[in-house]
Amino acid sequence: MSTSFEFFGFILLIIETLVGIAGNGFIAIINFIDWFSSRKLSPADMILSCLSLFRFAFHAIAIQATIHLLFFMDTFLLRNVYIAYNASWLFVNTVNLWFATWLSILYCVKIANFSKPLFLQMKRRFPGLVPWLLLGTVVFSAITTTIKTIVRSTIKSECKTIDSLLSNNTDSGIKTSDSCKYYMLLYLLPEFFAFIIFSSSSILLLTSLWRHKNLLQNSARNVSTEVHLNAIKALASFSILYVSSFFVEILTTFFTWMDIEGIEMNIWLFDFAAAYSSGHAIILIFINPKLKKESVKMLHQLKC
Repeated sequence: MSTSFEFFGFILLIIETLVGIAGNGFIAIINFIDWFSSRKLSPADMILSCLSLFRFAFHAIAIQATIHLLFFMDTFLLRNVYIAYNASWLFVNTVNLWFATWLSILYCVKIANFSKPLFLQMKRRFPGLVPWLLLGTVVFSAITTTIKTIVRSTIKSECKTIDSLLSNNTDSGIKTSDSCKYYMLLYLLPEFFAFIIFSSSSILLLTSLWRHKNLLQNSARNVSTEVHLNAIKALASFSILYVSSFFVEILTTFFTWMDIEGIEMNIWLFDFAAAYSSGHAIILIFINPKLKKESVKMLHQLKC
């Protein structure tokens, strides 16, 4: 029987899922219509379309896993079902984190203004690499997910739970604890690498925008200054959501490895992850001129 706290988390997840499906669906549909009419997509639209599709999959996995946790717990605890959910979650999360990282790098090389040779070379070459990066990300995520699933099922049995680690002070217990920590670090390595790249590109982009905003402010160009300030706010919000999602991924991995079970905890982890997906979709619609224009047009038609 689910508690009121668990039920509240489930209702919140449903709301976030509906917002995420609407936002990501809107992005995917607008880009599909654009591709159908012109038979081509810009690198940014390619990333946005792929990101939206995989976030659809994320919301489907999150809501199904929550329903199983609340109403079909016995089915969820079956080995094959649990492994399938865990592998699907890992795959979709890894793909989404890397797609968001490529989007951040693309914005950085297109908008930021630096005179370093390496940055100028990236500015010329990166947009052309986007289709291959997207395909490579899916293949890389599938391979890492398979390896993680195999490693977790074969090695996790050697790791003890937190209670046994705290109660066992022997040398063998310490070795098991250290081994567990090393495997957890390897488990998070792909996501951590994406986090470092995302953080670097976001800092460079925000620094460039802030510097340009100050130059415009000194020139008394208020309209351009306001545009840059809004861009800084949107990108800062995106960065906060990304960082929060990354730390939720760390917590999820930690709880999974240490066999810390709890319906409430799992539901709220899903809520935090869904908040990132939904919130980022809304931010993308407002900072992308084409998406913003189409959203305003659609809202006007609905109002009429």
